[in-house]
Amino acid sequence: MDIMKYKFWASCMLAALAFLPLEPLSMTQVLATESVYQLAQNRAAYTQYMQLGYSETKRRNYRKALGYFQQAERLRPGDRYATAAIRNVTSYIQRGSARNRIAFVPGKPGRVRSAGTRGSCLEIGQSIIPLTPTDKEAQRTTAEHPTFYFYIPQTSTKPEALEFVLQDDNSIDPLYKETFKPVGQNGIVSVTIPTNKSSLQIGKEYSWTFSMICDLANRDKDSYTEGKIVRSQDENLALQLKEPNTDLDRAVLFATAGFWEDSLRTLANLRRQRPNDPEVQKYWEDLLNSVDIKDVVNKPLLPCCTAQR
Repeated sequence: MDIMKYKFWASCMLAALAFLPLEPLSMTQVLATESVYQLAQNRAAYTQYMQLGYSETKRRNYRKALGYFQQAERLRPGDRYATAAIRNVTSYIQRGSARNRIAFVPGKPGRVRSAGTRGSCLEIGQSIIPLTPTDKEAQRTTAEHPTFYFYIPQTSTKPEALEFVLQDDNSIDPLYKETFKPVGQNGIVSVTIPTNKSSLQIGKEYSWTFSMICDLANRDKDSYTEGKIVRSQDENLALQLKEPNTDLDRAVLFATAGFWEDSLRTLANLRRQRPNDPEVQKYWEDLLNSVDIKDVVNKPLLPCCTAQR
């Protein structure tokens, strides 16, 4: 039996030797092999640090989370997800997590409220306020069909309609264009891209415009606001979201990773489900206050928008 085993292993060794190169490996081949191995190691370590960072964020251990995200960023200098997480957990630490449960720090802070027009049906000093973190960069989302939120102020005269347009900058035809019945009070309205419309493509930037039509015969009198959105995918965040999480945990994770639309949508849905929950209201206020949208934190979420047929 021992002889049979010896013959078997000997044949395996000979077969393996047949596939070896006739000449010794060059230094370039050795370095290339080491480089591939090092890349694989770095990728595994980066993933581990990001997962640990998100896990500590969920536990509200922001200082530990910051250390892990910084380790991840050292492996991938300038990485979008690591740098966004570092910005946001640093903000949590600076603001004091006991007082501020959630915050958002855009990559390019700044808000230009005069980007749109006042229109003929808004009072002087009033304008539509988009619930976006900044006007200087596209808001990010993981959603194929995201939701957009806007504050509608009190009007001097009733508008004739509301209109939302989502445009692929590389196409003449809009991805989505719809007209809605006007609301009869001031408050926050939302527009969700229907699931029967094309999904947002990952990495592509889209432009949107939200208008209050004051005179259908003269669209120059519209009050409007505009911005951009881009869909991104963070595999490490996706893995963390598969773990057991509360909705508030999910909102914090989205904000930490830099996905404004997902975080805002999660909290808006919670406000509708639990309108008298002070904790939900506190998270909502903290998120909006962190990006200087303080004027609308106590405004109602209105049942809009229904497409006109």
